[in-house]
Amino acid sequence: MNKSALKSFATWSRRKLIEQVKTKAYVYGIDESNGLQMEERFGELVINETKYRLEQKAAFKSLQKQLEQKGYKQLMEEVAYTWFNRIIAIRYMEVHEFLPEKVNVLSSTVGRVDPDILFEFDTMDVQVDEAKVREHLHTGNTEAAYRLLFVAQCNALNSILPFMFEPIQDYTELLLPDFLLDAESVIKTLVQKEELTESFEEIEVIGWLYQYYIAEEKDRVFAQKSKYKKEEIPFATQLFTPKWIVQYMVQNSLGRYWTEAHREDEDLIDNWEYFIKHEEEDFHEKIAPYVNKELKVEDIKLLDPAMGSGHILVYAFEVFYEIYEKCGYPERDIPRLILENNLYGLDIDDRAYQLAAFALVMKAASYSKRFLRSVEREGLTLHVASIQETNHVSDDVIAYIAQQEKGDSYDEVNAFFDQYYNAKTYGSLINITQRDTTFFEQRLTHIANNPVDDLFYGEQHDIAAQVLPALLHQTDIMRNEYDVVVMNPPYMGAGSMPQKLLDFLDLNYNRSRLDLFTAFMEQQHFYKESTLIGIINQHSWMFLESFRVLREHLVRNITLCNMIHLGTKAFEEIKGEIVQSVAFIYRNSFIPNYNGIYFDITETEGSEEKKEKFIEFLTSNENFKFNQINITEINDCPWAYWLNKETLQLFKNPSIAEFSLSKAGIVTGKDPLFIRKWYEVKKEEIIFKESRPFGKYHLLNKGGSHRRFYGNTEHVIKLKDLWDPEKYNKSIRRGDEEYYFQRAISWSYVSNKYRAFREINDSVCGTASPAIYIKDDSLFYYILAFLNSKVAYSLIKVFNQTMNLLTSDINNLPLIVSNNKETIDLISQQCYELMRLDWSNKEEHWEFKEVSHFNNSLKEYVDGLLTESSNLRVNYLAKLESINQYFIDLYKIENLSSQPFEVDTQKVGFYSKEEIVKRILSYFVGLVFGRFNNTKFNLNHVAISLTEKPYFKKDLLEYLKQFLKSIYGEESVEENLNYIASVLSKKNSNNPEMVIRNYFFNEFYSDHLKMYENLPLYWLVDSGKQKGLRTLIYMHGYTPSTMAAIRFEHLQEMQAKYQQEIADLDNRLVNPNLSAADKKKLNAEKVSFEKKIDELREFDKRLAKIAAEEIEIDLDDGVKVNYEKFYRGGKGVLAKIK
Repeated sequence: MNKSALKSFATWSRRKLIEQVKTKAYVYGIDESNGLQMEERFGELVINETKYRLEQKAAFKSLQKQLEQKGYKQLMEEVAYTWFNRIIAIRYMEVHEFLPEKVNVLSSTVGRVDPDILFEFDTMDVQVDEAKVREHLHTGNTEAAYRLLFVAQCNALNSILPFMFEPIQDYTELLLPDFLLDAESVIKTLVQKEELTESFEEIEVIGWLYQYYIAEEKDRVFAQKSKYKKEEIPFATQLFTPKWIVQYMVQNSLGRYWTEAHREDEDLIDNWEYFIKHEEEDFHEKIAPYVNKELKVEDIKLLDPAMGSGHILVYAFEVFYEIYEKCGYPERDIPRLILENNLYGLDIDDRAYQLAAFALVMKAASYSKRFLRSVEREGLTLHVASIQETNHVSDDVIAYIAQQEKGDSYDEVNAFFDQYYNAKTYGSLINITQRDTTFFEQRLTHIANNPVDDLFYGEQHDIAAQVLPALLHQTDIMRNEYDVVVMNPPYMGAGSMPQKLLDFLDLNYNRSRLDLFTAFMEQQHFYKESTLIGIINQHSWMFLESFRVLREHLVRNITLCNMIHLGTKAFEEIKGEIVQSVAFIYRNSFIPNYNGIYFDITETEGSEEKKEKFIEFLTSNENFKFNQINITEINDCPWAYWLNKETLQLFKNPSIAEFSLSKAGIVTGKDPLFIRKWYEVKKEEIIFKESRPFGKYHLLNKGGSHRRFYGNTEHVIKLKDLWDPEKYNKSIRRGDEEYYFQRAISWSYVSNKYRAFREINDSVCGTASPAIYIKDDSLFYYILAFLNSKVAYSLIKVFNQTMNLLTSDINNLPLIVSNNKETIDLISQQCYELMRLDWSNKEEHWEFKEVSHFNNSLKEYVDGLLTESSNLRVNYLAKLESINQYFIDLYKIENLSSQPFEVDTQKVGFYSKEEIVKRILSYFVGLVFGRFNNTKFNLNHVAISLTEKPYFKKDLLEYLKQFLKSIYGEESVEENLNYIASVLSKKNSNNPEMVIRNYFFNEFYSDHLKMYENLPLYWLVDSGKQKGLRTLIYMHGYTPSTMAAIRFEHLQEMQAKYQQEIADLDNRLVNPNLSAADKKKLNAEKVSFEKKIDELREFDKRLAKIAAEEIEIDLDDGVKVNYEKFYRGGKGVLAKIK
């Protein structure tokens, strides 16, 4: 399956179809500002002052109602996806020869350009005006003929696929796009691309196309970072489950449910690659109370309560088919038996429901050639539904159905409709209370058989006839209890939920209300005591303190049979570390002394790779056997299935909470107002030690990169402003003031899976850097060492495997204090000093030490730094390993010594000559701007141009020569320039000065942006693509006259230089002896300079305007605010910060 081609097609199709549907709506006078006005005049139908045939009234009336209920934008989206669904459905049926008439509707046989239906329609049994089709073909109007035939085929498919193909005169037909046979139409693109046709061999193509069709809208919804609207929930929560995970869940739920009841059929397990066997001798004895040995296959009900496009149900069909075959049922009967007896599904997304129903029918058709004919003759009862809500149903309709405006019947009808209020938001989480539908079925029969002519009651009659069938159908599914439930529920945290959903969960799913996926774990209204549930969701429920109450409930009320702990990247389309998944099977009853089987493949990346690793572990029986009741021995009850008895005993030791204090960090409510990087403001205004009363700026811990023992204090905060009434906001939380500036152990709240702990002092903490304050100072370095060890790393995983590490997770860790802790104290202090030294070697850190000694040559200096870095790194890692081994021996945790421990995520020292040389050049630029001080070389420029040639006396390369001369002497300048060039260039160059100049001109600024995390101290005045002017200015040296100086001293000088270059080239071009190649080369150079001059001419207008404004900057406002004064969304004079 070519997923890349499918994604490209689906996303393009959505945009194309929405635009075409809008165009079609506009034909009727409908757009965002204008609705549909309909009336009858003299026997004609008038729509927005345009006449149409009266027989189209029903379609236009339905269009009018849809616009009123859903609004223009949502309706255009829905009609577009409806036609997309229909087109891909017909294409799938074509490819598999499932179309009843066996005539290609979209594609053509070899030798034809247009679809076969245009040539073979007279052989088909479809309701179409053949004379009109022939007339259109005769006059060359192929498009009109095809439109008639395409609609006729869609109407014909209503008999077997009514959920996808509405009958004739439906409003979607009115909005069917024009130009269906255009060369760039959706239909032509679909049938002409071979890679798309090949993908249609598998039924999974339907799910993937839907996933990709909504991808852009899903990205938009995620990007807005606000609470989802009701109609956005399907976009935000749809996720196509990898096939192998679906197979695991179905095999170990449905397959297990059958083979536990019928052990004589256990040979079926040989067909199920992902089935996990329980080998305990007393296993069947333990599960006996929950097994029905008289179970018949046609009595098993399997539900997917969040079915999406039906991927799980489609595979469940395969397993059911195997079971039916094993039981000896006739092959021709099995597909209908499965669909009408076994498979049930619910969703809130109408689009997904259509595709799920289609996929199931197609799956059945693939097993029986006669199946679709039997559906056409006998109909088919599917038990899948898109849940409908009743928000739009008026009291008048309820009264009409009840046949009274008050009384028992009215109350019954009202209660029935009320349970589906906001059902598109709550979905299958609704536990319906009105389950008896006898009265409603009787009323629907009466309404269907007794049309009403009265204008008022006719409208109520039509609405009742429209809504009752869907509500009765979904009620029939939602009132059942199921033997097997398999799902990939929607993932949505409380922060993204609409308020109505939050309130609903708070009332009905209090234990699991913090995420939709956990609420779906508690759908008790669908479960029996013996129900087996297969589910994939995020693993946060296993560890986070916020789900402790849920775990305490689950551990005593369910039995977790088996689990695959997937971790990150289980889904191909989800990158990064945030979504960490787990797939598992549990029984809805608690079985004492039951050992679940757990597989940990979290260290393997990629869905396919995880599949192979699971198969490997399954084959080698490499897993954990775990009695879930053991989690109750640990504080907060984390589902730490990998812990053995000895490790569990560790948690009887005192926890870190007994040795430390946890204090709240500062919350400003408006970080951009209070917080800066230290280098954005004047260094002399920062207080680097404890100070009361508070100074202007104090050091702030605000998370940061992976740093152990020391580092990451890179921010400052306007501390006293938190008490300023004019700057106060309701979100401000000042934390525990008495613990400001106190020594503590801190870490980054958000980090990758490798945690890093460090000492902080003389600073304050924000919430991004939680901290603990050690009560006994003599234990400080001991606890710091412990937290940075493999042992702590392995124990933290017990409480938290998400990216967010809480203080409570650290406080729960058991601490064993050894009698000979002094050894570790010393090593821990040494690690602290090494990391402090490493941190101070970088200019972007406030502890940076000015360079005082450069050795005898630059090469010798660089080599020396590399050696020092290597020695520091080796020394540090050796000490870290000593800490690891010490605590491994102390805690007696097996196998930790051989496990890899990630340290490379903490970059220690310098790793290459190139890195060091680029840092030396950055340091040199700082000297040119007067940012750093050096006794031998000092300048104080505000602006300096970067040029491709030595156009200025104040040239950066000339200053570099002076710098090298001041350090090493004039005689070695060329040697050191050669060395710099050799490091910067991957190729040998005969012109080292050009290599260095090219680095400054093209690369230096991007390196500066990386070093300072897109908050540059040096700003690049950049004329544009031709690079006619590239001038660096130092933010801390800027004055209101700086831009004027750049204009007169840099821009105008550059214009003059380029004019001279052109004049020189013109003189050379008149040489009659020039070769054609040389002439071409010189002309190209001339054109380049002309383009630069043109660019500068336009750029000068912008620069002149900004220079005339004499803009003031306030360093307290930070880089972002000040930079924008000159960048102006790309319309100013500064380079874009990527």
